[in-house]
Amino acid sequence: MMARKEMEEKDLRAQIARRPDLQKAHGGAWDRIAAAYAGLPAMAKRGAFTTIAPSRLGQIAQTLVLDSEETQKPNDRRYDEFRESNLESLRFSLLSPAPIYKDMEEAVLAAWLAEAQKTLGANDPFVKAAIQGSTPAGVARAVLGSTKLTDVAARKALLEGGADAIAKSDDSMIQLARRIVPVYRELRAWNEANIQSVDTSAGQKIAEARFAVYGKTVPPDATFTLRLSYGRVLGYEEDTTFVPYKTTFFGMYDRARSFDEKPPYNLPRRYREGMSKIDLSTPLNFAYTADTIGGNSGSPVINRNAEIVGLNFRQQHPEAAESLLVC
Repeated sequence: MMARKEMEEKDLRAQIARRPDLQKAHGGAWDRIAAAYAGLPAMAKRGAFTTIAPSRLGQIAQTLVLDSEETQKPNDRRYDEFRESNLESLRFSLLSPAPIYKDMEEAVLAAWLAEAQKTLGANDPFVKAAIQGSTPAGVARAVLGSTKLTDVAARKALLEGGADAIAKSDDSMIQLARRIVPVYRELRAWNEANIQSVDTSAGQKIAEARFAVYGKTVPPDATFTLRLSYGRVLGYEEDTTFVPYKTTFFGMYDRARSFDEKPPYNLPRRYREGMSKIDLSTPLNFAYTADTIGGNSGSPVINRNAEIVGLNFRQQHPEAAESLLVC
């Protein structure tokens, strides 16, 4: 896959080099990206460690602090995750009643801070703000020993109380988050100014050049826009067996009876008693050759007449690297 991408880039750059108009407008895009990323290694470790999000409670506290600050800004000046279009799902996650285990949280936070201290050094701004002359284990023990953020009601009160509630909170995890958020913002601002902005502007130039060279003969690189994949309904070989392209109710009942209705092949009573009411030749699933990833699950599958014939989900082939699209 990487070799193919390298060949595609080499060909695109060669095509641009042969066209003065494209060379002038787009030829320097790769150089700008390379220059931007040349400065990344010196900041990469700080960027990776300057957060307490590996701890679930740390992530909650950090998000609550950022939410109280970001939502005071105009919508278009906020971090993306705090814009109005994303707030509902973000806050739904913050108030999830899923259990949180303090002993695990303490172990995770202590290990994270210890690794940060080891990697970045005791004088790093994040390490100094988080540990404050104590030890990673000591900070984790103190913070997890008194935080109330395991209580959904406490989180909700802070969320609804906004900036004033966060500023006045004496919760130990919120206090830790308030100390490290300024350093987190500094690193995020550096990344946005030096990496993301160049990626966006230079990447757009490359995309424009790519379209100018290849037009509609190749699909665009993956984006959050609507994508179409094309494939054929097709069976496949499994060892010495050729697997048909579809399964049917016939096969479902045969499998259940062949295994004497023992788990996991036992059918619900409704299916056993209603067998005579079903057209047993009705297809249940079918496989085809379109490329897919896990995030495509739930996408509609349409035939050449634009009729919906299934929903996309993926089943990993047990022996091979490819995945089968089963609908």
